[in-house]
Amino acid sequence: MFNRTINWLSITSGSLLATLLLITSAQAADTISASNSLNSTLDLHSPNQLIALRNKKRPKRKVKSKPKTTATRTPITPTNFTPIDRSSPPTSTQIAPTNITQSTPPAPSQPTTQNPSTPTEIAPPNAPVIPTPGVNKFVVTTKLRGEVVFGVAGTLAGDYAQNTAFGQRTRLELATDFGSGILTTRLQAVGLGLSNRTPVTNNAIATPEGSLGWTDGTTNSSISIDQLKYDFALSPQTKILVSANASAADDFADTMNPYFDGGGTDGANGAISLFGNRPSIYFATQGTGAAIRHKFSDTAEVSVGYLARTGNNPAPGNGLFGGGYGALAQLSLQPSKNSKVGLTYIRSFNSDFGTGSNNANLGGLSDHYGVQGSVLVNPGFSLGAWAGYTQNQAAGGNRQIWNWAVTAAAPDLGGKGNLAGFLVGQEPRVTSSSVDPATGNNTTDTKAGLHIEGFYQFKVSDSISITPGIIYLTAPDQDINSRGAVIGALRTTFNF
Repeated sequence: MFNRTINWLSITSGSLLATLLLITSAQAADTISASNSLNSTLDLHSPNQLIALRNKKRPKRKVKSKPKTTATRTPITPTNFTPIDRSSPPTSTQIAPTNITQSTPPAPSQPTTQNPSTPTEIAPPNAPVIPTPGVNKFVVTTKLRGEVVFGVAGTLAGDYAQNTAFGQRTRLELATDFGSGILTTRLQAVGLGLSNRTPVTNNAIATPEGSLGWTDGTTNSSISIDQLKYDFALSPQTKILVSANASAADDFADTMNPYFDGGGTDGANGAISLFGNRPSIYFATQGTGAAIRHKFSDTAEVSVGYLARTGNNPAPGNGLFGGGYGALAQLSLQPSKNSKVGLTYIRSFNSDFGTGSNNANLGGLSDHYGVQGSVLVNPGFSLGAWAGYTQNQAAGGNRQIWNWAVTAAAPDLGGKGNLAGFLVGQEPRVTSSSVDPATGNNTTDTKAGLHIEGFYQFKVSDSISITPGIIYLTAPDQDINSRGAVIGALRTTFNF
């Protein structure tokens, strides 16, 4: 019995051992087969294809979607790099400091499609950040304005050349707006002589009296930079003028002669004579320098300026402070909506009027005092007046010089934009002077002559106006020996 049991156990254990050997052999065969299959797959497919096959074979688990509370970070792959455009610099963004109480994860980046043929360019880590143009944009705008004056003029009666002359004054003005101020560059060419500077008899002499407002007597029509200035606002109430060439008092002060001054056009509009444009003492301030105009209120303002005649010339007797100059201070008041008055003081040296008698334009050191004003009686009629007194110290003695005028204007007479004007006054005249110790003579003018002027400005269109005018000088150069002179002019002004 015992032997049978031993035999049965031997048979059973042998069977189990054989079964285990068969199972182990089968698993080994499967492993070898899978290895051979993988090797053949590696030989037939690229790495990317293998990854795709692997992903295809791997079963995906279904995950129940939940609301996302945080943003996921997209891995950086060669397909979501954005090439840097070197033609436009990157934008520089400034972040204001704040009290951070909670950290907010960044928003998920969006992959950008890129052409595989385009090389990817990555900025170096220490590259400087260049602000994008337009963040703090600086715009410069230049406007071109033009003005052409055609003039026919001549002496109709008197001791001056009576040949009729036809000439022009052309101005091209570039106004460049820098945002904070305006730079004005003006080119000018003048070609029209003055008959009052051309006497034809022994009784008459060349005189500044009767000069036209739009020409200085130049006839060569050469082009030059007539004015170069920069105007800017220091505040809403304060304006600054910096002039490198040919500025004048009307660039920073109210001349109180609105219809005759022609809006600061220097004779292109308004009165046809230089004397009629504005009170003569203003002409003592012109050239290179600076000025300030401050408005205290709607009814009061002050203007202060210094201009040198030859401020751009460093030669002896010239320059900003070594040559002729004019320093102006003016208080402008507006008592009512339709009236205004100005009180003016000017200190000048070797800076003459350019109007009046020769004796009134001898240079030297001068103190000028002026009062001028205007009132709009009604929309169609305006009255104005001025008086100026000058104490002058120059070669030959001390002088007292007076000038005055009364004006009347009728705007829109005969049509919108038209203007009729009439003026009677006295150009600068030496009323008394001391005796010159060297010669024993004085330079007092011998006759009180009047300047009488009338004009009518007819508006043809918004760009063209025609102005006939006439000037009568009862005693040219304030000389008792001179005959009265009549000067006629026809002015045509083109604006564009």
